[in-house]
Amino acid sequence: MLVSLQADYALRVLVDVANHQGRGRAVVTREIAERQRVPRVFLTKIVAQLASHGMLRTQRGKGGGVMLGKKPEDIHLLDVIETFEGSLQFNQCAHDTNCCSLSQGCSIRAFWRHAETHLKDFFRVRTLADLLALMARPEAYGETPGSFVPTSEMRTVAASSELG
Repeated sequence: MLVSLQADYALRVLVDVANHQGRGRAVVTREIAERQRVPRVFLTKIVAQLASHGMLRTQRGKGGGVMLGKKPEDIHLLDVIETFEGSLQFNQCAHDTNCCSLSQGCSIRAFWRHAETHLKDFFRVRTLADLLALMARPEAYGETPGSFVPTSEMRTVAASSELG
């Protein structure tokens, strides 16, 4: 499963807006496109989608541009990703028992459902505030994916009990 370029750009746009919006001053989309190297036509669609979900606010005219529509701690990464990807799913059989004659009682099906739950939980508890904190202090999070702990100090289930 790959996260689309759209979802990746959406996260980068939100981080950029959070870092560049001034007190009540909107960020110009042309500047976002240049900093993030996102084609402007593509950026316009991403901004519209984020605005329709309340994550961004748009302002037309002189002094116009985009601003966050919510506080960074209220923008959950799962919401951003699913805005562009739909519901995150690893495998069709995890949700459709008719796709395979072995679906009923299949341990691999249960594995996919379990893995999907953990992935969604990972993104559900992490917010734009976490990404901003990571950018401000990358050394605090280390190099390993397991070391990324949300600023709200929520933690995922310990590895030893993940499959229990």
